[in-house]
Amino acid sequence: MAPLMRFVRTRSLPVPQWRTRGYSSTTEPRSAHSEWYASMLPGMIPVALLGSAVYLGLQLLQSQLDHEKFLDEAQNKVRQLEEEVDRLQEERALQASAVPSSLNTASKWWPW
Repeated sequence: MAPLMRFVRTRSLPVPQWRTRGYSSTTEPRSAHSEWYASMLPGMIPVALLGSAVYLGLQLLQSQLDHEKFLDEAQNKVRQLEEEVDRLQEERALQASAVPSSLNTASKWWPW
């Protein structure tokens, strides 16, 4: 078992010092990027949330206005079609009253 432990120990890799994080508890000073992100990011979160809320609200408003416009156009189309149906029914009633009924009762096809 000792040879196996020696193999595992030789394969384990040491953690390089340059991979430690700048914000950890080391005595090294922070980098310029980490300072900038640490100072700007907390202030950007509320702005991003507010911007997202405004965007979603405006998108909802646009959707509602678009739906309302569609309903108005559909109602206008229905009103036009109803007027056309009424006009055609009136024309048919006038044509039916203008054409005299010349049905001959003797020319029926049934014999009784």
